[in-house]
Amino acid sequence: MSPLAPWRYVINTFESNTRNSNIKMLSMSTDTHAKLKAEELDPAIAAIILIYEPVFFAYRDLDQQYGLKSGNYSGSTLGFEEYLDQMPLKLRQWESLVRAVYIEDSPAEKAIFPNKRTPFLDGTYESRLDALGTLKLKTAADAALATANTQITSFYNAALGARLVQQTSEGALGQLSDLRENQRVILSEELMGVLGQLLFIHRHNLIEVERYFDLSLLRDTGGNEPVIVNGDISPNQVINVSALMPDNMNVNGETVIRLKNTSDNPLNLEFYSANGAGDLPPAGPQFTVASGGTLEKVLSDFKFDIYPNLNIHNPSGMSGSWEIEILV
Repeated sequence: MSPLAPWRYVINTFESNTRNSNIKMLSMSTDTHAKLKAEELDPAIAAIILIYEPVFFAYRDLDQQYGLKSGNYSGSTLGFEEYLDQMPLKLRQWESLVRAVYIEDSPAEKAIFPNKRTPFLDGTYESRLDALGTLKLKTAADAALATANTQITSFYNAALGARLVQQTSEGALGQLSDLRENQRVILSEELMGVLGQLLFIHRHNLIEVERYFDLSLLRDTGGNEPVIVNGDISPNQVINVSALMPDNMNVNGETVIRLKNTSDNPLNLEFYSANGAGDLPPAGPQFTVASGGTLEKVLSDFKFDIYPNLNIHNPSGMSGSWEIEILV
């Protein structure tokens, strides 16, 4: 007798279908947030937004922070000081979640907030961030505080990301990548929570649940292996990647492409579309990736209908290496 397949509701479809694709998670979570906000006047939907929104905002902020740090995001993000300015309101929200479980000034509540709000509102930037990290760990250790921990962890991740953007350490980009991945998993869990609540609200007419999710983003792509090309690049060299790609790939404008700078040396690589195989930038759309960085785009971002070649340029005086992955 063959073993039974896992019950589909014990598999987090949001996590498994966005693994290795922050573009997909950002698109899907943004779409769901917009659809929920459109019905915010419904008290049941407003209650869902209250829990979902902080987790979604933290992921969105971290994705922008990663792009800003790697030089691939041209807008602005919240600064670390702006997160600190939010702390008084956030503390009131977290305190209410904790005190819904442990009455104020009880031994358990005092263990979580031994000095009330002081450590979070006074002191250096680092001491206040450390206090927030400690609060995250304390609430993570208590299953009864899971909701509070999700909210606190999400805010901590985004605040730490903003702090890393301010700093110049070489490891900051890697730390931001780890924070974004951690928040992706948290967001996938909250999306499952949103799904569960909507299933209850619409349990007599389940087709209504589809209105809140772009199901095309959860579609199984068939499990095809991605197309990967890579190589070394000399100082000031231009490499035409298009010539290295296999023919007849099943791609379209929404196909995800990952641009990776795998160089050991600290240098930036320019990935861009161009008319000619040897054309230097600027030509078509151009994206710069720092050493150790990965940038996700979709093929339409390069405007290949106008600029048919994908090139890489190493403008530095040091040798480097690169990799491109296309999710066919």
